[in-house]
Amino acid sequence: MIDLHAHTTFSDGSRTPTQLVEEAAALGLTAVAVTDHDTVDGLPEALAAGERLGLRVVPGVEINLEHERVTMDMLGYFLAGRPNDALKRQLAELRAYRDERNQRIVGKLAELGYPLDLTDMRAAAENGAVGRPHIGEAMVRRGYAGSISDAFERFLRRGAPAWVDRRRLSLGAALKLLRASGALPVLAHPGIIHTDAAGLEHIVRDAARLGMAGLECYYPLHDEATVARCLALARKYALVPTGGSDYHGTVKPDAHLGVGSAGQALPDSLLDDLECLAADARRRDPDVHRLR
Repeated sequence: MIDLHAHTTFSDGSRTPTQLVEEAAALGLTAVAVTDHDTVDGLPEALAAGERLGLRVVPGVEINLEHERVTMDMLGYFLAGRPNDALKRQLAELRAYRDERNQRIVGKLAELGYPLDLTDMRAAAENGAVGRPHIGEAMVRRGYAGSISDAFERFLRRGAPAWVDRRRLSLGAALKLLRASGALPVLAHPGIIHTDAAGLEHIVRDAARLGMAGLECYYPLHDEATVARCLALARKYALVPTGGSDYHGTVKPDAHLGVGSAGQALPDSLLDDLECLAADARRRDPDVHRLR
């Protein structure tokens, strides 16, 4: 049992990298991918914890992007904590914008009569990177919302009064940056991208042509029909099917490590297929950043 999509306190999760790896080991997982948003800073700690516990840690990242006005997320696997300078600079810029976005969200909340300060958010994030889930948790602590879900529904979701859009890379730019750092790009949770079936196929086709390697077919919010549709797209465009829980700890309590679609465990074979593709890429280009 594995999980190829999990977050830590270095982005918007509630577990430190060590805690995440310890939890995965306690559950009997054989591998877990650390895929924090816009940062690889938690990977050294996670890799060290995995080595200590005998658990395979797949080093990754998750980047938000846009293609023809449709937003989505791209996972990049096997970075081994060594992105090239171009990717490092881009991730730093995205994190800086996220901090600016947080300030704008807090400003909007203050105008609405729900003031927060940096101490509130840092406490919610346990001094890790602050994201909207932590702003929602801070709102719950202040009594402004009954739950994080309530905070999102009333204030923080797209179109809500405190919503602020985020900066995104283009599909081509994201894939180029990931590939240049030796990463295998995989489209995250395609079944919940806001487009229809034809639009999703258009995105997958374009991404495959630009170097995308896989498709996250198994995901908690994918029903049986969505999984089947994603698997068909993966076959059609020669992509590796992957799966993950999108685990965030307490800030996303319905997601559980090792659990994909329909409450089913994620089998080791998903990582085996991805590693075979990584080995092929390494043979084709031995000078690319070392894959782990």
